[in-house]
Amino acid sequence: MVAGATGGIGKALTEAVAKQYPDATLIRLARDPARLVELNNPTIDMQFDLLDESSISEAIDQITPGRIDLAFVASGFLHDYNYKPEKTFKSLNSDHLLYAYQTNAIGPALLCKHLIPRMNDQQVSRIGILSARVGSISDNRLGGWHAYRSSKAALNMLIRNFAIELGYKRRQLIIVGLQPGTTDTQLSAPFQANVPDGQLQTTQYTAEQLLKVISCLKMEDSGKLFDFLGLPFEP
Repeated sequence: MVAGATGGIGKALTEAVAKQYPDATLIRLARDPARLVELNNPTIDMQFDLLDESSISEAIDQITPGRIDLAFVASGFLHDYNYKPEKTFKSLNSDHLLYAYQTNAIGPALLCKHLIPRMNDQQVSRIGILSARVGSISDNRLGGWHAYRSSKAALNMLIRNFAIELGYKRRQLIIVGLQPGTTDTQLSAPFQANVPDGQLQTTQYTAEQLLKVISCLKMEDSGKLFDFLGLPFEP
C-alpha cells in the first residue's frame, strides 16, 4: 500500500513496488485518484484526505484485516503558496504550524491508527513513513524551518511510540521513519539551486532505495530512523 500515491516520491514508490512485486495487489490512496497512473499490477485505488480522520477510516476500513504486507506513507509538507520555511522565530504563524503538524505528524499518526490492524500479522510486515533528517533534534545545527522541523520531530516520536506499543503486543510489524534524501520533487524545487552537483536524486532512485532499505530491516529496527542508504540516524 502507498498513501500519497500521486506525489513525486509516492508515485515512484508505487512503480518501484509494482516492478519488484509484479504479482502483488497494490493499494493506492490519493486525494485525487484520477491522477494515478496505470500499472500492470492489480490495483485498488481509494480517495482519502490525510487531514480528515473520517476520510482515512472510510478508506482503510475497506481493506481486509491482515491483508497488507508492506505500506508506505509518502506525505509531507514544507511549503506552498501560503507558507514558506521560516528563517526566524519572528516569522512563526499559528496557521502554518497547525497545517505542518496536521500534514507531517497528525495525519500519518491517524493513518497508522487505522492501518495497523490491516497489516499482516502472520509474518513480518512493514510500514515506512517519510520523515526527514532536519526533524532530528540531535542533528539540528542550523535552526530555522520551525514548523517543518518540529512537526517531523513529532512524527519521529510517534513512530517510536508505535513501535514500543507493538513490541508489548508482540506484533510482527516493523514501523520506521525513512529519510528520502534531496529528491527532485515539488517539495525540494525552491531549494535545488543550493544542492551540490550530482546530489539531487531522481524520484525513481529514491523510491528504489527506500524499498531496498525497508525490505532489509529486522524487528529490532522498529521505531528507528533510516536514510535512503540504510544508515540509521538519531531523532
